[in-house]
Amino acid sequence: MNSNSLHSKPSPHDARSRILIVDDDPHVLKVVALALAQKDCECTKASSALQALTVLRNAPKSFDLMIIDVRLPGMNGFDITRRALELNPDLTVLTMSALTELQTPVEAIRAGTADYLQKPFQPSDLLACVDRLVSKRHAAFERKRTEAQIDNWDSAARALSLSLNARDKETEGHAERVLGYSIRLGREVGLSNDQMIALEFGARLHDVGKIAVPDNVLKKPGDLNDEEWLIMEKHPTMGQQMVLSMNLPADAATIVAQHHERWDGSGYPLKLRGEQIHIGARVFSVVDAFDAITSDRCYRRAQTYEAALDELRKYAGIQFDPNVVKAFASVDPAVWLEIRSRCPADAFPEASVA
Repeated sequence: MNSNSLHSKPSPHDARSRILIVDDDPHVLKVVALALAQKDCECTKASSALQALTVLRNAPKSFDLMIIDVRLPGMNGFDITRRALELNPDLTVLTMSALTELQTPVEAIRAGTADYLQKPFQPSDLLACVDRLVSKRHAAFERKRTEAQIDNWDSAARALSLSLNARDKETEGHAERVLGYSIRLGREVGLSNDQMIALEFGARLHDVGKIAVPDNVLKKPGDLNDEEWLIMEKHPTMGQQMVLSMNLPADAATIVAQHHERWDGSGYPLKLRGEQIHIGARVFSVVDAFDAITSDRCYRRAQTYEAALDELRKYAGIQFDPNVVKAFASVDPAVWLEIRSRCPADAFPEASVA
């Protein structure tokens, strides 16, 4: 798999958890290590504060989890926890202790521990606690990785959008509006999180292939002739290649490639039909048409919401997925008006929406 997917890189969840066990009681070290062996964890043992800090500093790979007692020779578990987190801020710490004072777990939390285990404990209790902490750690890692990936994609998409806007100023307001419409309709249709991310980038970049269309075709004021149409019809495929070349989501590239396909198979460039068309492209097709109908054109004024909805219903099953049109119609018209008001570039007849 490649970087065009949120799930393309292996997660630490796929590797053995590396755990440092710190206790001055050899029996506890042995019991804990044996219990964790059931989970195929890679365990390192330390019996003092000095040994623990030395291991943390010199380990070739950072630890995922440290399980530490409070009472240790040389330094207590709270101070070791603070020092350990200075060395590795991503370390997760589980404190264990036979002390019964209420203040003990409070101090452990202040020091930075993620959980507290009262001694004596059953191996099953230890494993449940470790499972919980490791799962939280993996979830946090995936969240950070996803956020970083989306940030990278956003920067790449912004660069492509700026390039297109420099060529065709008319696309800017349109792209902002169809992005807002797409996100709302995608939620109404029930798209998954990954599908929503692909739809967002696909909507933002749907016309990016027009960068490769010559000005005499792209900016021609009149109708295109047959030869010019052949050039224009290449822009979805060109756009797909551009999106993929920037390591953006593969499904977003598919939406860009298919945004001119039609439900009945009469679209372009591949003449796909029905559910052969990506669900994101089917969603986008509806909002793209809605925006075109409700926007001013050189040959007509913007039409009302009702006129646009009539047109979408008329071509449901021909140009559009009937279920997507149904989902669009189920949304309060005022919602579409509110989205449009955030990026007004054309007049939108308001009287008939009230």
